[in-house]
Amino acid sequence: MKKQNEKYRLLLVDDEVDFLNSTSKALERRGFNVSTARDGSIALQTLKHEAFDVVILDVRMPGISGDRIFLEFKRRWPDMPVIILTGHGTVQQAFETSRDGVFDYLPKPIDMDVLAETAHKAVEQKFKADVSSLTGGEDEIRLLIIDDEIELLESLSTALGRRGMRVTTCSGGAQALDVMEMHAFDVVLLDIKMPGVDGMNLLPRIKQKYPLTEVIILTGHPTVGNAVEGMKTGAFDYIMKPYDTEKLTGRIRSAFIKRQKTFRHVKDRQIREILKQNAD
Repeated sequence: MKKQNEKYRLLLVDDEVDFLNSTSKALERRGFNVSTARDGSIALQTLKHEAFDVVILDVRMPGISGDRIFLEFKRRWPDMPVIILTGHGTVQQAFETSRDGVFDYLPKPIDMDVLAETAHKAVEQKFKADVSSLTGGEDEIRLLIIDDEIELLESLSTALGRRGMRVTTCSGGAQALDVMEMHAFDVVLLDIKMPGVDGMNLLPRIKQKYPLTEVIILTGHPTVGNAVEGMKTGAFDYIMKPYDTEKLTGRIRSAFIKRQKTFRHVKDRQIREILKQNAD
Protein backbone atom coordinates (compact mmCIF):
# COMPACT_ATOMS: atom_id res chain seq x y z
CA MET A 1 0.00 0.00 0.00
CA LYS A 2 1.50 3.33 -1.07
CA LYS A 3 1.29 6.28 1.28
CA GLN A 4 1.70 9.99 0.74
CA ASN A 5 5.48 9.99 0.29
CA GLU A 6 5.38 7.07 -2.10
CA LYS A 7 8.23 5.87 -4.27
CA TYR A 8 8.05 3.93 -7.50
CA ARG A 9 8.42 0.20 -6.82
CA LEU A 10 11.18 -1.36 -8.89
CA LEU A 11 12.21 -5.02 -9.22
CA LEU A 12 15.87 -5.53 -10.19
CA VAL A 13 16.69 -8.99 -11.57
CA ASP A 14 20.35 -9.97 -11.97
CA ASP A 15 22.52 -12.91 -10.94
CA GLU A 16 25.52 -10.74 -10.02
CA VAL A 17 25.30 -10.13 -6.27
CA ASP A 18 27.67 -7.16 -6.26
CA PHE A 19 25.73 -5.52 -9.08
CA LEU A 20 22.42 -6.13 -7.28
CA ASN A 21 23.69 -4.57 -4.06
CA SER A 22 25.36 -1.53 -5.59
CA THR A 23 22.62 -0.82 -8.13
CA SER A 24 19.76 -1.21 -5.66
CA LYS A 25 21.44 1.25 -3.28
CA ALA A 26 22.07 3.69 -6.12
CA LEU A 27 18.45 3.54 -7.29
CA GLU A 28 17.11 3.89 -3.76
CA ARG A 29 19.18 7.08 -3.40
CA ARG A 30 17.44 8.28 -6.57
CA GLY A 31 13.98 7.82 -5.10
CA PHE A 32 12.99 4.22 -5.88
CA ASN A 33 11.76 1.47 -3.58
CA VAL A 34 13.89 -1.43 -4.82
CA SER A 35 13.44 -5.19 -4.44
CA THR A 36 15.92 -7.65 -5.92
CA ALA A 37 15.89 -11.16 -7.36
CA ARG A 38 18.96 -13.25 -8.26
CA ASP A 39 17.23 -15.30 -10.97
CA GLY A 40 14.08 -15.53 -13.03
CA SER A 41 12.30 -18.06 -10.83
CA ILE A 42 12.65 -15.85 -7.77
CA ALA A 43 11.50 -12.83 -9.82
CA LEU A 44 8.36 -14.64 -10.97
CA GLN A 45 7.51 -15.70 -7.41
CA THR A 46 8.09 -12.15 -6.17
CA LEU A 47 5.78 -10.70 -8.83
CA LYS A 48 3.02 -13.10 -7.84
CA HIS A 49 2.90 -11.61 -4.35
CA GLU A 50 3.98 -8.00 -4.83
CA ALA A 51 3.08 -5.23 -7.28
CA PHE A 52 5.83 -3.31 -9.08
CA ASP A 53 5.85 -0.27 -11.34
CA VAL A 54 8.84 -1.34 -13.44
CA VAL A 55 11.22 -4.29 -13.84
CA ILE A 56 14.90 -4.05 -14.75
CA LEU A 57 16.09 -7.39 -16.13
CA ASP A 58 19.55 -8.69 -16.98
CA VAL A 59 19.43 -10.77 -20.13
CA ARG A 60 22.20 -13.27 -19.28
CA MET A 61 21.49 -15.39 -16.19
CA PRO A 62 21.82 -19.06 -15.31
CA GLY A 63 18.70 -21.20 -15.24
CA ILE A 64 15.87 -19.38 -17.01
CA SER A 65 17.43 -17.06 -19.57
CA GLY A 66 16.52 -13.40 -19.70
CA ASP A 67 14.61 -13.65 -22.97
CA ARG A 68 12.41 -16.45 -21.59
CA ILE A 69 11.83 -14.53 -18.36
CA PHE A 70 10.87 -11.43 -20.33
CA LEU A 71 8.33 -13.31 -22.43
CA GLU A 72 6.82 -14.83 -19.28
CA PHE A 73 6.64 -11.39 -17.66
CA LYS A 74 4.79 -9.95 -20.65
CA ARG A 75 2.42 -12.94 -20.80
CA ARG A 76 1.40 -12.59 -17.16
CA TRP A 77 1.73 -8.81 -16.72
CA PRO A 78 1.45 -7.33 -20.22
CA ASP A 79 1.23 -3.69 -19.10
CA MET A 80 4.28 -3.74 -16.85
CA PRO A 81 7.28 -1.92 -18.38
CA VAL A 82 10.49 -3.93 -18.63
CA ILE A 83 13.99 -2.51 -19.16
CA ILE A 84 16.59 -4.96 -20.49
CA LEU A 85 20.24 -4.76 -19.37
CA THR A 86 22.87 -6.52 -21.45
CA GLY A 87 26.61 -6.65 -21.80
CA HIS A 88 26.25 -8.50 -25.09
CA GLY A 89 25.43 -6.36 -28.11
CA THR A 90 24.02 -9.21 -30.18
CA VAL A 91 21.47 -10.20 -27.56
CA GLN A 92 19.09 -7.48 -28.70
CA GLN A 93 18.39 -9.56 -31.80
CA ALA A 94 16.73 -12.20 -29.63
CA PHE A 95 14.07 -9.68 -28.66
CA GLU A 96 13.20 -8.33 -32.11
CA THR A 97 9.97 -10.32 -32.29
CA SER A 98 8.79 -8.68 -29.07
CA ARG A 99 10.46 -5.31 -29.51
CA ASP A 100 7.28 -3.40 -28.73
CA GLY A 101 7.13 -5.06 -25.32
CA VAL A 102 10.58 -3.90 -24.20
CA PHE A 103 10.63 -0.33 -22.94
CA ASP A 104 14.36 0.07 -23.57
CA TYR A 105 17.70 -1.74 -23.90
CA LEU A 106 20.64 -0.43 -21.87
CA PRO A 107 24.21 -1.73 -22.17
CA LYS A 108 26.42 -2.64 -19.22
CA PRO A 109 28.24 -1.00 -17.59
CA ILE A 110 25.33 1.37 -17.00
CA ASP A 111 25.36 4.95 -15.75
CA MET A 112 23.07 5.05 -12.70
CA ASP A 113 21.58 8.43 -13.60
CA VAL A 114 20.69 7.12 -17.05
CA LEU A 115 19.17 3.97 -15.56
CA ALA A 116 17.11 5.95 -13.03
CA GLU A 117 15.90 8.38 -15.68
CA THR A 118 14.89 5.53 -17.99
CA ALA A 119 12.99 3.79 -15.19
CA HIS A 120 11.13 7.02 -14.35
CA LYS A 121 10.16 7.48 -17.99
CA ALA A 122 8.94 3.89 -18.23
CA VAL A 123 6.60 4.27 -15.25
CA GLU A 124 5.33 7.69 -16.28
CA GLN A 125 4.56 6.45 -19.78
CA LYS A 126 2.59 3.55 -18.30
CA PHE A 127 0.58 5.90 -16.06
CA LYS A 128 -0.25 8.14 -19.01
CA ALA A 129 -1.33 5.12 -21.03
CA ASP A 130 -3.58 4.01 -18.16
CA VAL A 131 -5.22 7.43 -18.02
CA SER A 132 -5.72 7.46 -21.79
CA SER A 133 -7.36 4.03 -21.82
CA LEU A 134 -9.67 4.90 -18.94
CA THR A 135 -10.73 8.26 -20.33
CA GLY A 136 -11.07 7.29 -23.96
CA GLY A 137 -8.02 9.28 -25.00
CA GLU A 138 -9.29 12.58 -23.61
CA ASP A 139 -6.95 15.30 -22.38
CA GLU A 140 -5.20 14.92 -19.03
CA ILE A 141 -7.32 15.29 -15.92
CA ARG A 142 -7.44 18.85 -14.58
CA LEU A 143 -7.38 18.33 -10.82
CA LEU A 144 -7.71 20.89 -8.02
CA ILE A 145 -6.64 19.80 -4.52
CA ILE A 146 -7.89 21.94 -1.62
CA ASP A 147 -6.31 21.21 1.76
CA ASP A 148 -4.62 23.24 4.50
CA GLU A 149 -1.88 20.60 5.00
CA ILE A 150 1.03 21.86 2.89
CA GLU A 151 2.98 18.59 3.03
CA LEU A 152 -0.06 16.66 1.82
CA LEU A 153 -0.53 19.12 -1.05
CA GLU A 154 3.08 18.68 -2.12
CA SER A 155 3.12 14.87 -1.91
CA LEU A 156 -0.26 14.44 -3.61
CA SER A 157 0.65 16.92 -6.33
CA THR A 158 3.81 14.93 -7.11
CA ALA A 159 2.16 11.50 -6.98
CA LEU A 160 -0.87 12.44 -9.08
CA GLY A 161 1.16 14.53 -11.49
CA ARG A 162 3.20 11.41 -12.24
CA ARG A 163 -0.05 9.70 -13.14
CA GLY A 164 -0.78 12.08 -15.97
CA MET A 165 -2.90 14.64 -14.12
CA ARG A 166 -2.54 18.40 -14.34
CA VAL A 167 -2.60 19.33 -10.66
CA THR A 168 -3.31 22.70 -9.04
CA THR A 169 -3.28 23.11 -5.26
CA CYS A 170 -4.91 25.55 -2.85
CA SER A 171 -4.42 25.77 0.91
CA GLY A 172 -7.83 27.25 1.68
CA GLY A 173 -11.40 27.66 0.49
CA ALA A 174 -11.26 31.37 -0.33
CA GLN A 175 -8.15 30.88 -2.46
CA ALA A 176 -9.80 27.94 -4.22
CA LEU A 177 -12.84 30.01 -5.21
CA ASP A 178 -10.55 32.64 -6.73
CA VAL A 179 -8.58 30.01 -8.66
CA MET A 180 -11.76 28.38 -9.98
CA GLU A 181 -12.87 31.74 -11.33
CA MET A 182 -9.82 31.76 -13.60
CA HIS A 183 -9.34 28.06 -14.46
CA ALA A 184 -11.61 25.13 -15.30
CA PHE A 185 -11.24 21.83 -13.42
CA ASP A 186 -12.61 18.36 -14.05
CA VAL A 187 -12.25 17.04 -10.50
CA VAL A 188 -11.79 18.70 -7.10
CA LEU A 189 -10.25 16.86 -4.16
CA LEU A 190 -11.63 18.67 -1.11
CA ASP A 191 -10.62 18.46 2.55
CA ILE A 192 -13.43 18.99 5.07
CA LYS A 193 -11.60 20.52 8.04
CA MET A 194 -9.95 23.80 7.05
CA PRO A 195 -9.72 27.23 8.69
CA GLY A 196 -11.96 29.91 7.21
CA VAL A 197 -14.25 28.40 4.57
CA ASP A 198 -14.32 24.68 5.40
CA GLY A 199 -15.04 21.89 2.96
CA MET A 200 -18.67 21.33 3.85
CA ASN A 201 -19.42 25.02 3.23
CA LEU A 202 -17.34 25.09 0.08
CA LEU A 203 -18.87 21.98 -1.53
CA PRO A 204 -22.36 23.42 -2.28
CA ARG A 205 -20.81 26.64 -3.62
CA ILE A 206 -18.64 24.64 -6.03
CA LYS A 207 -21.51 22.43 -7.21
CA GLN A 208 -23.85 25.38 -7.66
CA LYS A 209 -21.41 27.41 -9.75
CA TYR A 210 -19.62 24.50 -11.50
CA PRO A 211 -22.19 21.67 -11.66
CA LEU A 212 -20.14 19.56 -14.10
CA THR A 213 -17.08 19.53 -11.83
CA GLU A 214 -16.92 16.36 -9.75
CA VAL A 215 -15.90 16.71 -6.09
CA ILE A 216 -14.27 14.04 -3.94
CA ILE A 217 -14.27 14.70 -0.20
CA LEU A 218 -11.01 13.82 1.58
CA THR A 219 -11.05 13.90 5.37
CA GLY A 220 -9.21 12.74 8.44
CA HIS A 221 -12.31 13.37 10.57
CA PRO A 222 -15.00 11.06 9.17
CA THR A 223 -18.57 11.23 10.44
CA VAL A 224 -21.71 9.64 9.08
CA GLY A 225 -23.40 13.03 9.04
CA ASN A 226 -20.72 14.64 6.91
CA ALA A 227 -20.68 11.70 4.53
CA VAL A 228 -24.45 11.79 4.02
CA GLU A 229 -24.54 15.57 3.71
CA GLY A 230 -21.65 15.53 1.25
CA MET A 231 -23.23 12.94 -1.01
CA LYS A 232 -26.60 14.75 -0.91
CA THR A 233 -24.86 17.97 -1.90
CA GLY A 234 -23.38 16.28 -4.95
CA ALA A 235 -20.01 14.87 -3.89
CA PHE A 236 -18.82 12.02 -6.10
CA ASP A 237 -17.14 10.13 -3.27
CA TYR A 238 -15.99 10.33 0.35
CA ILE A 239 -12.46 9.10 1.13
CA MET A 240 -10.81 8.88 4.54
CA LYS A 241 -7.23 9.75 5.47
CA PRO A 242 -4.76 8.07 5.46
CA TYR A 243 -5.56 7.12 1.89
CA ASP A 244 -4.20 4.51 -0.47
CA THR A 245 -2.71 6.37 -3.45
CA GLU A 246 -3.74 3.79 -6.04
CA LYS A 247 -7.33 3.66 -4.80
CA LEU A 248 -7.49 7.46 -4.67
CA THR A 249 -6.13 7.63 -8.22
CA GLY A 250 -8.81 5.18 -9.35
CA ARG A 251 -11.60 7.23 -7.77
CA ILE A 252 -10.31 10.45 -9.37
CA ARG A 253 -10.26 8.75 -12.78
CA SER A 254 -13.77 7.39 -12.22
CA ALA A 255 -14.96 10.89 -11.29
CA PHE A 256 -13.35 12.25 -14.45
CA ILE A 257 -15.05 9.63 -16.61
CA LYS A 258 -18.41 10.53 -15.07
CA ARG A 259 -17.73 14.20 -15.71
CA GLN A 260 -16.86 13.52 -19.36
CA LYS A 261 -20.03 11.47 -19.88
CA THR A 262 -22.16 14.19 -18.29
CA PHE A 263 -20.43 16.85 -20.38
CA ARG A 264 -21.10 14.92 -23.59
CA HIS A 265 -24.73 14.38 -22.58
CA VAL A 266 -25.24 18.10 -21.94
CA LYS A 267 -23.50 19.00 -25.18
CA ASP A 268 -25.63 16.55 -27.18
CA ARG A 269 -28.79 17.94 -25.58
CA GLN A 270 -27.79 21.49 -26.45
CA ILE A 271 -27.16 20.48 -30.06
CA ARG A 272 -30.58 18.80 -30.28
CA GLU A 273 -32.23 21.95 -28.90
CA ILE A 274 -30.43 24.15 -31.42
CA LEU A 275 -31.43 21.86 -34.28
CA LYS A 276 -35.03 21.82 -33.04
CA GLN A 277 -35.17 25.62 -32.85
CA ASN A 278 -33.81 25.94 -36.38
CA ALA A 279 -35.88 23.17 -37.94
CA ASP A 280 -37.88 24.17 -41.06
